[in-house]
Amino acid sequence: MANMLKVAPALVTELEKRVGMQFEQATLADLLIPSYNKSETLYDVDLTQRLLEHFLIQEQTESSSPSRQPFSDQRGTNTHAKMRVARLVDSYLTEVSRDRNLSLTKFQVLAEALPESARTCDDGLYRAIDSYLKAHPTLSEHERKRLCRVMDCQKLSIDACMHAAQNERLPLRVVVQVLFSEQVKISNAIANSSLKDASETQYQPMIPNRKTLLEGTPQSFQEGWTAAKKDINTVKFELESVKTKYLELQNDMENLQRQFDKMTNKKQTSAWTSGWKKLSKFTKMTTIENHHIESQVPEATIEQTRKTPRRWRNSIS
Repeated sequence: MANMLKVAPALVTELEKRVGMQFEQATLADLLIPSYNKSETLYDVDLTQRLLEHFLIQEQTESSSPSRQPFSDQRGTNTHAKMRVARLVDSYLTEVSRDRNLSLTKFQVLAEALPESARTCDDGLYRAIDSYLKAHPTLSEHERKRLCRVMDCQKLSIDACMHAAQNERLPLRVVVQVLFSEQVKISNAIANSSLKDASETQYQPMIPNRKTLLEGTPQSFQEGWTAAKKDINTVKFELESVKTKYLELQNDMENLQRQFDKMTNKKQTSAWTSGWKKLSKFTKMTTIENHHIESQVPEATIEQTRKTPRRWRNSIS
């Protein structure tokens, strides 16, 4: 309401600080504030960014200032508030990412505003990134890589990893990282389950390295790992084939350009040659006609014409 009624900026700033101090109590509907300024975005993303900054400043002030509350309880409360705000920001990013006027810089700044410790799982951030890629299909490869840098593939759940591995909108490098992270999580889960079973049966197997871990895993996991490697090799082969076809097309284009240049040069040469031929033919015909006229005029007339003054020659001619 303050933005809509154009309240004084100082009062708006004070109100933003108060809201930022209670930011963890907000909901997604509270943050979807329309942009009343001359902004291209549908929602006021800059306002949400400022509220988040006020919240982080407040959290930093509380953690650095002495308090009667025990340090462990205070730290746990701050961590819980940051985690709740992180989930709220991820939901907000998922909603506003559908706006095609939202710039990549604003999305990245808002996603990276929170510290890494605020997110224990990046599934919400992955949904926001996927939604942004859907709404902005014209992003370049560099921009898509830049967008995916805000996400940590190791913090994705197994379900999110399975979805990301089949997501064609993600860059190839990110897909490979997701596949590797998925296989590591599966191997760790299998190792933990095997250790748990061994502790129950009072048997502790020695797993010194990754090779013995893979050998000790079930056949289904080894088949999954082999299939993942095969998919990666298939993608690499397809990229190499596309690169080869591109080079072939480029060579064909250069050959066509050379042939076109040759044809153009031949046309120009033939035009000059025909022009010179016509000119020489016309010169020869003029010379022949002059000789023919001179042969028909009597010699006395020619001699008389030579003796006539120049000014009369022109009139005679």
